[in-house]
Amino acid sequence: MTSNTPTITDIKTSFLRTQMITLSQPLRPSSSPLPVPETDGIAPLRQRAIDDALLKLNAQLKKHNKLAYGPQAMRHVGEQVDRLYWNAGERTVVGDVGEEWAARGCDFRKENIIDQMPSTWSEEAEVEAPAKAAQYVELQTRLEELNVRRREKREVVERYRALKGLLGPFAEGGGVQGNLVTREGEVEGELER
Repeated sequence: MTSNTPTITDIKTSFLRTQMITLSQPLRPSSSPLPVPETDGIAPLRQRAIDDALLKLNAQLKKHNKLAYGPQAMRHVGEQVDRLYWNAGERTVVGDVGEEWAARGCDFRKENIIDQMPSTWSEEAEVEAPAKAAQYVELQTRLEELNVRRREKREVVERYRALKGLLGPFAEGGGVQGNLVTREGEVEGELER
């Protein structure tokens, strides 16, 4: 069920790869002749010295690019750009504090998100799509009911955990005194003698 369409991260990684290739090109001196400044008895640079310096610089640049722009690094930068892009978009969409439920990709399993959701769709949306508005109301009501049930179950679980903590010392005789009379215990054996 995989599709051939690239993901946003793949597109951004491809863009970054082309930029890295552009940046990885060796440096070349300008083909236009540079004006030679007047020197006071100092010999001008020879072309061979310039070529040697460029060769060494290009070797260092190539070595740096192999280390800095590896496949994992490019993927990581692509994912960072993607995350920054979505976060910037969400800040402009959400705007108000307390409306995290409207943010793209928010987790509708969280209690605070469910509590923030309005009970009805906007009036404009109800006019344009009444069936979807009714479906939203139904799903939102169901979500609130499930959220209430989850809170109740969480309270029950917390109560059971507290009871288990209280009964912990009695597990496998860990906190029971050894001198108590128990069936087939040490004291019973002593009493039978």
